Formats: sequence, structure tokens, C-alpha cells
Amino acid sequence: MGRNKKIGLDYFPFDIDFFQDLKVRKLIKYQGGKAITVYALLLCNIYKQGYYMMWDEELPFIVSEQTGFEEAYIREVIKCCLVVGLFSKYLYESDKVLTSKGIQERYQKISDLCRRNSDISEYMLISSEEIDVSSEEKPINSAKSTQSKVKVKRKKNNIPPTPPKGGGDKPKRVSKKGKPAILNSSARSVFEDYYLNTFGSSYYWTAKDAGSMADLLKKISYSRTQKEMSVDDDSMLYALKMLLSSVKEGWIFENFSVTNINSKYNEIVAKAKNGNHNSGNKDGTGKPAGIKSHTF
Repeated sequence: MGRNKKIGLDYFPFDIDFFQDLKVRKLIKYQGGKAITVYALLLCNIYKQGYYMMWDEELPFIVSEQTGFEEAYIREVIKCCLVVGLFSKYLYESDKVLTSKGIQERYQKISDLCRRNSDISEYMLISSEEIDVSSEEKPINSAKSTQSKVKVKRKKNNIPPTPPKGGGDKPKRVSKKGKPAILNSSARSVFEDYYLNTFGSSYYWTAKDAGSMADLLKKISYSRTQKEMSVDDDSMLYALKMLLSSVKEGWIFENFSVTNINSKYNEIVAKAKNGNHNSGNKDGTGKPAGIKSHTF
């Protein structure tokens, strides 16, 4: 009689630079030091099951019982973990799954060190054949441990194309509908970078913002299609940057958010075409040039 296949882990490495990680520092800043207790408990629960866990409405209650913290606080900590990149926000929003690329790489590596089979196929975020723990959930990596890297043998049909660099917690994963979510993820990065450079603080991204950004990109795409202009990713991202930069004053600027820009899209475009934000830039006719309408 064969032994039952073990799924979860008995341990996972804890890096000595844990509290130096930027994502952990953000979590502590936004939710306080006790948020680390919640995050660590979630990691223990994930590794006990394997490399991911499904979201359950009872999860905040269970974590609350184990930590003594309020359920509402537990929910805020989990939301913050998604925002700062400690868990994959994309998989949470699409499949209600808590995991990350780092968790999966770590699970695979430890399984190999224990010489046992491990199958990462569902919600897979890793794509490299050689494990290198330097991913979105870096704070508990084992990159500095004395354990050597272990090459992973996987079935070829389970290895997706290597994603482009620079996705943070937004995996370049093909959705169930067969369409990559790269544009929306890149648009989020464009918005967050612009917000940080303009206002000097990080933007707190929410699930509502994700839906508003999708709608906003549809509007930009529609406008450019009507003008028979390119709607490839680079062109769309450039148009988004120009749209954001056209908002310089007024209520929208003072309440700068994805939702407000999406809802006021027509108003922003109309003002940009009229040159309200670039009155000193003449186009040769003596009239304000504004942001040219061929952009968006």
C-alpha cells in the first residue's frame, strides 16, 4: 500500500531582511505592525494547503479568532496585501485565490529539496525552469540561504510563455477567455506612476478602480478607432498618459482618481481639445493648441 501524497509544507524559510522589504514596510505603514501577524498566519495557512488558498467569507472570522483582531481589520490587511503586492491582486479578483509568484516558487523549491513530487498547474504564476526566488512576494525568500538553487523539471505543456518584465503583482497570465490582461496591468502602472510623480504619494488601488480603468481604456480605444488610429498597447498607453497630463486644475484634479477620470472622460477630452490647459501654446493660428485631438 503506497503512502498518501503530501500536499502542504512543514516549514518555509524566513529571510532576515524581512522587515527591509518595501512591500512589508508599506503594509506596516498602512496597517500597523500587527498586520504582520495576519500576513504570517495567512502564509502558514497557504503553505499548509500547498501554494494557494481560496478566499472564503469565513476567513476573516477564522483569522480574527486566531489573532484576536477585529474582522474588519483582517479584511483591510488582506486588501492592503493585495494592493502592495504581497499577494497577486489579479488572481484574487479573477478567481478569489490568495497566492503569489514567490509563494509558488518557494513551494516548488522546498518540494524539490524534500524529493517529492509537486504539481503547480492551477493558478500558475511561475514560468522559468530554474527557480529564483526574487518575485512579487520577496519578503520571505530564501535567496540568501545556504540552499542551492534547484532546477525544476516540468511537463512542457504546463509551462506558459515567459512573461515580459516589470509586472509587480500583476501576472501576465492568460485569462479563461483566452485574452491576456497585460494592457490593463500596464495601464494601472502608468496611472500609479503618474499619480506618484504628480502628488508625491502612492495611489491606493481598489477593485472599483480596476473596473473603471477597463472602461476608460474602452473609451480611449473607441475614440481612436473612430479616427482610424492605432489601438495597439503602446499607442493606448501613450494616449492614457496624455489624457492624465491634460488634467491640471479644477474638481477632477483635486479629486484625481481612476473612477472620476473615467466618469468625466468626455469633459476632459472636450477641455483638452479647446486648449483650456495650454493657453500659452500657440499652434500658428494664434489660438491655443491644447492637447491635439489626434492623441485621444
